[in-house]
Amino acid sequence: MWGVIHRFAVKACLLVALMLGAAGAQAQGLSPDDIRPSCHAAGGIDPTEFTGGAQLAEIPWDCGDQSFGAAGSRGWLFFSASDLKTADGATHFVTSIARFDRLTLIELSGHRIARRQTYAMEDIATFVNGTNFAIPLSAAADPSTGEQATSILVAFDGPASRALLAAGVLEKSTGGPTTLGWTEQTMTVLAILVGLLIAPVIYNYAFYLVLRERFILWHIAMVLGMNAYLVVSSGIIHRFVNPGAEALVMMNHMSFLCTVTAGAAFSVNFIEPYAMTRKMRDIIMATGVATLIFGTWASLPLDMMKPFGNRLYLVGFLPILAVFIIGMVHAARRRSRAVWFQIYGWTPIMIVGAERIVRSFGVYPVPDWLDQIIFLTLGFEVIMATLGVVDRFDVLRRDRDKAEARIDSLASLVDRDALTGLFNRRALEARYPDLRADGYTALAVIDLDNFKRVNDRYGHAMGDRVLQETAAALSADPDTISFRLGGEEFLMLMRGADVVERAERMRRAISIRIVNEIDGIDAPITASLGLVDTTPGVATTLRRVYAHADRLLYEAKNSGRNRMLSERIQLFDAPVRRRRGDRRAGERRSAGAES
Repeated sequence: MWGVIHRFAVKACLLVALMLGAAGAQAQGLSPDDIRPSCHAAGGIDPTEFTGGAQLAEIPWDCGDQSFGAAGSRGWLFFSASDLKTADGATHFVTSIARFDRLTLIELSGHRIARRQTYAMEDIATFVNGTNFAIPLSAAADPSTGEQATSILVAFDGPASRALLAAGVLEKSTGGPTTLGWTEQTMTVLAILVGLLIAPVIYNYAFYLVLRERFILWHIAMVLGMNAYLVVSSGIIHRFVNPGAEALVMMNHMSFLCTVTAGAAFSVNFIEPYAMTRKMRDIIMATGVATLIFGTWASLPLDMMKPFGNRLYLVGFLPILAVFIIGMVHAARRRSRAVWFQIYGWTPIMIVGAERIVRSFGVYPVPDWLDQIIFLTLGFEVIMATLGVVDRFDVLRRDRDKAEARIDSLASLVDRDALTGLFNRRALEARYPDLRADGYTALAVIDLDNFKRVNDRYGHAMGDRVLQETAAALSADPDTISFRLGGEEFLMLMRGADVVERAERMRRAISIRIVNEIDGIDAPITASLGLVDTTPGVATTLRRVYAHADRLLYEAKNSGRNRMLSERIQLFDAPVRRRRGDRRAGERRSAGAES
């Protein structure tokens, strides 16, 4: 299994690296079809009032610094005559998908406006490779009109993200929308990566069939969320459906938000129980849900949100980043093994996320290709989390083997009842803490009803046979360990689901087995049972749990015998102290002459 996972990890890293190389080369403008503007500006005149080239001086152009800063109320891009010449007949203006109020495309022929076209988000109809859309250039692409463009202006009013300006380029289509935006090689690598990331889902489903652990399901949800984000943010979705720019923005945001929330739930369930307190788990889970709610609200196309643009959505991830860091340090200090897979897997994503948040405020210029590192971090996280699941699977398997070996070692001890072969009270008291840690959190006390009559009527030899068959009936459940405490009193430690139903079946099986296996007994022999199911992880002692079960047994006896009473204990108060002799005396008094 480790060999398969190792090969999967190596292939995934190579494919992600190839993808970044192809995408990074294009984003840096190394392709001749990818022409960036000579100048950009923030503010300036209303583009609908722009009358010609003479007004270019009224726009505060910056032709040196390529830092587009934080998104403002208006941004401009200027493609000069030299840019158009380099573009060699560009057909489209291409940029990233993000919200804006209005996009104005102005094509100049000398100082005169040859064409001016205004677009709203709902007017965008051409989506191309990557998270990009395209606007056609009529005059620049069709010299036969006689309106050969010498320069192009693009103005964004109310841009929600700096990516609208930073990613804006001129490109030449050679065969439809699929030739614009990211290269076909990049899209091919991304498609292969999407298929590759399905493998962890298959692996995890196979693990879940063997080990029914909740963290495996959350990891499946997290990987599916990552794949959805990759399909949307890479533009693969454009090959199948065209939901519109507004829907694409929401899908991009929601897929990543769901991934983060599933990641929080995965962490809470993945870290070993001893390595993280319940309070810390609750904080991580609550922060993950709060991030989902806040991010959804910040992503809604509300007028009140427009001044904040994309920054509010990004800033919403700061609390979960902080809580993840605190939680991982918390678990690492408690010597968690699983948390190191989380640390290695999530650290790159958190670094990239923190950098995006800082960059959204325009603190410093960064090449646009840096955004595509998110694909590498997502792929790396999936690899590490998958390896972590495999490792946890192996650890749990070894722990279970140790537990079974521990139980087997009990069988070889002398701490057994000579008559029935069951463990005795000494074995129970010595092993109870270890057995409880192994999941045996339910305790049942069983007492045969009116056993004195059996000895008086059929003799002690027949009474011994009854005790032996009772022990056999109580040993039929694989997740139950039975003990003989003395006389006709037995005790069971149980783990797993449905302990109440299983205990009742074994109680009824006592009467059936005695009738079937022992000749000469003409009256049914019944048993009463008191069962306490305790919450895993609650600190308690055998004496306290036994006292509760013994009380329930006493109540079952006193209310008619041949029945079971059960109770689930969440928290323990002061232990109920009832001496064995007192209970026996009460039973004899209630039985009267029948005993």
